[in-house]
Amino acid sequence: MLLVITSCKKDETQTTAAIGNSGNIVASTTTPPLALATEANSAVTFNLSAPTPVTGYQSVAVTYTLQIGKKGSNFVVPQEVSATVTGATLTQNTLNDALHGLKLADGISTQVEVRMKSSIAPNIDAAYSNVITLTVTPYSKTVFLYVPGAYQGWDPTAEKVGTLASPTNNKIYDGTIEFPAGKLEFKVTPKKNWDAAYGSAGGGKLSLTAGDNLTVPSAGFYNVHVDLNTFTYTVTKQ
Repeated sequence: MLLVITSCKKDETQTTAAIGNSGNIVASTTTPPLALATEANSAVTFNLSAPTPVTGYQSVAVTYTLQIGKKGSNFVVPQEVSATVTGATLTQNTLNDALHGLKLADGISTQVEVRMKSSIAPNIDAAYSNVITLTVTPYSKTVFLYVPGAYQGWDPTAEKVGTLASPTNNKIYDGTIEFPAGKLEFKVTPKKNWDAAYGSAGGGKLSLTAGDNLTVPSAGFYNVHVDLNTFTYTVTKQ
């Protein structure tokens, strides 16, 4: 009886999922164009070829991630962008945001490194592709509105015309302006001219067709907040 029981016992087979390699990536350019005016356009395409399949569990899905790091940083705290088994295409906006995530200075040419990461689970070693070096020049995403008014002679072209800034180009603008006594009216213009100007449509609303001036209630420094997503504004005295 003891002999029969022993002979019928089978050892369990331990199967471990593992990934081979991430293959090779090729970049469509190593000097991608970057500019605020064309940020919706493609900057660079990375094509991934010949990744090795996962071994072990056939149902395990592979996650592909494009990693971007400062040159020579060995990808310590890289910026990551989702990719697929065929690669990834980055718009100028997406690449520029990644460069800002690396805290690179606007307007200065520098180099970054890019590689593809393939992984199947957080606790399993990932595989990495070859590394490609890009030469890039990040651009500032800050855009402005201008605030000509009685306080500065109603001149949008003047050097000292007030400005409202949108640091992330999300159509939300803020700025601080001093309004002297008796000079409390103003308008908001997209450019430093009178080709278009936002006036008051009442109830804190803005309109390019409204003729009424915007106002603050009394003299002093004010934060002027404009939201062109909702075409509204507020003024808050400091």
